[in-house]
Order: sequence, then structure tokens, then C-alpha cells
Amino acid sequence: MQLFRPVRNMAPSNANPQMTLADTPDWTRFYVPEIHDIHPAMRDELAVMSAAWPAGALERCALLVVPFWMGEIALADHADFCAALAAMPGEKVLHGWTHTLGPDFWNWLFYGHDNRSEFARLSAGEARRRLSDGVAAMEDALGVRPRWFCAPRWQQSAAVAPLLQEAGFEGYMLRNEFVRFGAEPVPLPALCFDEGPRKAKAALLRRLRERTIDRLVRAGRPFRITLHPDDVNDAPTWDQVTRLMERLEREGWEPLSAEEAMARWQVLQGARQPA
Repeated sequence: MQLFRPVRNMAPSNANPQMTLADTPDWTRFYVPEIHDIHPAMRDELAVMSAAWPAGALERCALLVVPFWMGEIALADHADFCAALAAMPGEKVLHGWTHTLGPDFWNWLFYGHDNRSEFARLSAGEARRRLSDGVAAMEDALGVRPRWFCAPRWQQSAAVAPLLQEAGFEGYMLRNEFVRFGAEPVPLPALCFDEGPRKAKAALLRRLRERTIDRLVRAGRPFRITLHPDDVNDAPTWDQVTRLMERLEREGWEPLSAEEAMARWQVLQGARQPA
């Protein structure tokens, strides 16, 4: 599995073709923290993940919430969890409705579980319904209307973006970029540790990820750290996560929120425009 997909050249048309904004000195040595798959049944894992971040990161963390996990666990049924989640700092992001399309042989074979690409092939009508239900659930349970959307597995059909804009979202997160409506996408690849319960596959990808992490940190290129509950429950994976956190703190990397990263990108854009 490819851990990172190439980021397309994001330079404005007047820029030096040999240099993109992502090559400038101010676009370096920071990361955007994210916690994915937040739902009431992962309270313990959420506590562990929250405590793992270096200083200054948790309050900048994007919290990706699934309002009706697997079609079984609803925010509305867990008031204590929702009160604790609502009190946490960080942007609350809608992360699908159930995070699943149900059982699927190929997903079971490769990942060891159901098809979790919930928004990858929904009709416009079904996607609209799930978005509406998700927004309503977060408003009712957390007292916040989500401004951002991240499709499970970062996979969304072409119908989804217009529906998000229609529903009043500011933008959405993809695997390699943030997309704000009316603005240029911001290139920020996601480093993901969750490969499902297939142990042999996970072990192979974990070894490959070590090289990816070392290459990223040595290059100083900014990226997103996307933690999932299953990361906590796999000891070798969690060791890899904590070693990365320690290295970033030791080498002086700066945590930025998604909004702070996008604002920095906009400043760099403005600085490169002709006078």
C-alpha cells in the first residue's frame, strides 16, 4: 500500500517553475495533529491518544467524530462521553455518519473488517441524508455545528463536495490536502498508522512506514499525524507512534492546527504574488 501519494505542484502561475510554495523556508518543520474515529466506545483509547501528543498539540488537534459508529453506537445515547468530548479543545470534524458500508468480501480479505469507505460510492440522495443526520447529531450531542468534513478513508464520491458546500461546510479533508471552498487546496499529506487487524500486512507496512517517517522528518516537510483507536491497541504500532512524537518534540517540530496551517499557506501565497 502506498503510504503517501504524490502531491501535485501547487505553485501559482507566476511562480518560479522550479520552486513551489511547499519548498519555501516558512513551510517546514510543523505537523497537524488529528484523532480519527471518535465515538463513545473508544473512551479509553481517546484518553491514551490525547495524552500522547507533545506539548501544545492537543489543543490544536482536529477531532474527527463519527456520530453513529457502525450503525450501532450513537452519540445521543452517551451523554457523559459527549460532555467530555465537547469540553475538549480542538476542531470537531464530521467523519462520516456510520463509517461503514457494511460487510464486503474484499475488504474482509485485505483489511480484516467491513467496507469502511462510507462515502466512496453513495448516491447524492444517500450522501445528503447521511451528512444531514451527522450534522444534526453533532449539534444535538456536542453543541457544535461542524465546519469541516473528512470522509472515512478520505474517499468521497464526486457528489459529496457540492453537497458539503450546500450544507454550509467550509471545506473537507483529503488524504493529501485540505480543500476550503473558494481557495486553493493546501498540500498536507496524512501519515496514517491504522492498517487493520491483518497482522502480517500491518507488520510489513509498519516497516515501510519507518522509512517514510525518517524521510519526512529529515526533509522537514510538514504533514498530518492521524491517530486511530486501533493504533493504541497494537503494541508495535503504538511504539512507532510514541517514538515519532518523541522525535518531533526533541527536534523542535511545531504543532499547528488545520486552521493555522491553512492561514500560513495563505500568507505564503500572498507573499509570492507580484507587487
